[in-house]
Amino acid sequence: MGATRVMATAVALLAAVGAAGAVTGTAQAAVTGPAVAQAGAVYRGGGAAQAGARPGTSLVLTVAKGEPARPVQRRAVLTCQPAGGSHRQARDACAQLSKVGGRFERLQLDGGACTMQYDPVTVTASGSWKGRKVAYRHTFGNACTLATTTGAVFSL
Repeated sequence: MGATRVMATAVALLAAVGAAGAVTGTAQAAVTGPAVAQAGAVYRGGGAAQAGARPGTSLVLTVAKGEPARPVQRRAVLTCQPAGGSHRQARDACAQLSKVGGRFERLQLDGGACTMQYDPVTVTASGSWKGRKVAYRHTFGNACTLATTTGAVFSL
């Protein structure tokens, strides 16, 4: 296998494993070797590969109908600095999270009025915000309350 193909395979493997949160950083080097660990750093936006680089933001966001967080109806990956991933409104979501320091529980947009109808929606966020671990879960009374509270963040 050529070096380019090995590197592409390693990056694809790291994408799958990294999304599950199973192997990162030093553990990558121990499990797969330094070349693959470096490929992982490049895949994550250069974090470990660049000396003095700021820790990145990579979050998996989900939305599920009902109080349990499963089955997931929508899922997206959000990266910030630069904004990207599979999130449809990545730029706006990153800006809103930046205003609250990545603290999902502090999101409180002035959206509008919602009915009192109870039709719960549960959201989750997992990953890291500027290097800080994130594990957030909240059930909103309905989709309107979710939208007016979190804005673009969970508009997946």
